[in-house]
Parts: sequence; C-alpha cells; structure tokens
Amino acid sequence: MYNKLIILFIVAVSLASCKKTQKKTPCGPQICTDLFASVGIHYTDNSGKPIAVNNFSVFDVTSNKQLHPGVPNWDLVMGYYIVASDNNKMDYSTEGDNIKVSATDPATNQTKIINLKISGGCNCHVARISGPDTVKFD
Repeated sequence: MYNKLIILFIVAVSLASCKKTQKKTPCGPQICTDLFASVGIHYTDNSGKPIAVNNFSVFDVTSNKQLHPGVPNWDLVMGYYIVASDNNKMDYSTEGDNIKVSATDPATNQTKIINLKISGGCNCHVARISGPDTVKFD
C-alpha cells in the first residue's frame, strides 16, 4: 500500500510538471526548438589538416563592435572555432549582419580574413546566411 502511494505521488508530480513552454523574448512570444545552434569556421593548413589558429577575432561590421562568441583558445574539435551561437544571438539582427572573421596560421604567420553574414535576433537560432565554413591557409 505504501509503495502504491509513493508511485501515485511520483506520477502526480510528473503530470503536474508538464506544461507548454513558450519563451518570451523582446521580439514577442515564440515557440522554438530547444536545440542549441552555432555557426563556426574550420581552419586547415595547406594540406587540409585542421590547425589551431592564433589571433582569432569576430567583428560585426554592421553594428561596428567586437564580438566574443565563445571561450577563447578552447577547441571542441581541432581547428573549429565558434563565430556565433544561440548564447549571443541577440548580438545579431534578425535580417543578418555582416561579420568579419580573422585568424592567423601560427606556422606561417599568414592572416586570413573572411566575410560572413549571420542572422540572430528575433529568429529562434543563429544561422549562417552566407560565407565559407572552411578556411584553408596557403
């Protein structure tokens, strides 16, 4: 009998905790997936092998400000760097911002600068509108 009461209590608490989730944002109520999105760049050397770069920076040309989208010098995958994520999606406009990303190959000291267009803002997630996803150093 005691076990049935415990099971009944657990079921009641579980059902009571179910509710429709709707995020309220400055853009109004939205129903979005709970997926976490990010936009990144893969850097490779001249033979196509992933490399850790120096002086990685992200600059929003549209709003004229330096962005800090991720943890500096922390690679989840060798050579992959996060340019934008849902953590900083409000740094970007809904229509998309022009972004300048630069990095230096530590072996050759060559610096590559690429242009991206990234949207965020009132969209549910950040997204790459245009620009490369891989940068190969010479």
